[in-house]
Amino acid sequence: MKHLKNNILLWALVVIVSACEFNNNAAQTSDNESYWERKEAWYQSDTTVNDDKIDLFYIVSTNVLSAEDENGDTAYQTRLNENDRKAFDAEFRYVEKHFCQSDFNYFAPYYHQFTFEAISLEPEKYQKVYSAVSDEVCDAFDYYMEHKNNGRRFALVGFSQGAMLVLDLQKHMTDEQYERMVAAYALGYRITEEDCQNKHIRPAYGETETGVTISFNSALSTDGVWPLVAEGAVTCINPVNWKTDSTPANFTYEGEEHSVSIDKGTNMLIVKTNRPEHYRKWTNNPAFQSAKVHLDCLHHWDLLFYSDFIHDNIMKRAEDPLNPPA
Repeated sequence: MKHLKNNILLWALVVIVSACEFNNNAAQTSDNESYWERKEAWYQSDTTVNDDKIDLFYIVSTNVLSAEDENGDTAYQTRLNENDRKAFDAEFRYVEKHFCQSDFNYFAPYYHQFTFEAISLEPEKYQKVYSAVSDEVCDAFDYYMEHKNNGRRFALVGFSQGAMLVLDLQKHMTDEQYERMVAAYALGYRITEEDCQNKHIRPAYGETETGVTISFNSALSTDGVWPLVAEGAVTCINPVNWKTDSTPANFTYEGEEHSVSIDKGTNMLIVKTNRPEHYRKWTNNPAFQSAKVHLDCLHHWDLLFYSDFIHDNIMKRAEDPLNPPA
């Protein structure tokens, strides 16, 4: 297990160096066939689709660094070549094993995500790239709902860039689709006051209510707040005890005991561990240091620490289809 989870950090640390700027029409093939009709547009799960189960729709995190395109220009979206897909697959398989555990139908699109370097672009250019990514993921979700969902209830889950896009999907979905959403899990990303103005985004306040959004970011201290993903958070829920106050909860990871509690000043999860330097080393790499991410940031671990808790929570929320937020 330790070897598997550490291997998953390869994609969390965005070590695959390959990308190409995405054309807004890339999801449409030359013969007018939708990209999403193709088998290669979707991760191929080992679990057979069963209408008695709910669906888990997963959006992968950032897996690629920028590279030069055929014109020698820096490309800020992935080409989804063989290496990119391998990086996606590592995360997809982890989620299938730890989040799904054969209890959910699993759907995950290969989308043309933005690269790590895109976050450092000037706002106007970044927004152009991000809008193309968001539009594509919304197209993927629409195709899934029309052709793959078959009226089943579903959970949305995304980590990091995927969590940003989970919020976009909630704003994009129809009221009828929202009524079938068990919950949305925006892991490693904030919910802002502006997000809460949307009727489909209701922060979770407990363990069982449905139609809500789960959001949290982890750090070793409040110094570890990464503004890109955590600044401006108006809510946070502890995924171990499912409380929104500062009550601590203990969990075991790789045989070590940890404690996690919410800092109400920053709405961050603060993790106490006997091995802080072990976790800091994953942030101490060129990609994250260039983005000036503090060593106490535990962004990579938001998926790894709590994956089994998320699985159990989706199962629990799915038990009662008529339990809307207060």
